[in-house]
Amino acid sequence: MEQKKNKTFFWVIATLIIVFAAIFAIQNYADTEINFLFFEVKGPLFWVILIIFFLGFFLGRIFHLLRKKKKLEKEKTT
Repeated sequence: MEQKKNKTFFWVIATLIIVFAAIFAIQNYADTEINFLFFEVKGPLFWVILIIFFLGFFLGRIFHLLRKKKKLEKEKTT
């Protein structure tokens, strides 16, 4: 029963995130220009923000997994 509650909670949160992301995308569709070093990119603002968000998410996830792996290796040696 507890696992079913967790799945339901997950899907409610996932649905809310999707709805908010869609609203965010619609409200931030204006074109913008990004300059970084020698690169210049033009596109909708929401794409720029979503790309930065996902890069941050995946980098955070990678660091978390590396930290967890290091902790497990440390526990094995002690």
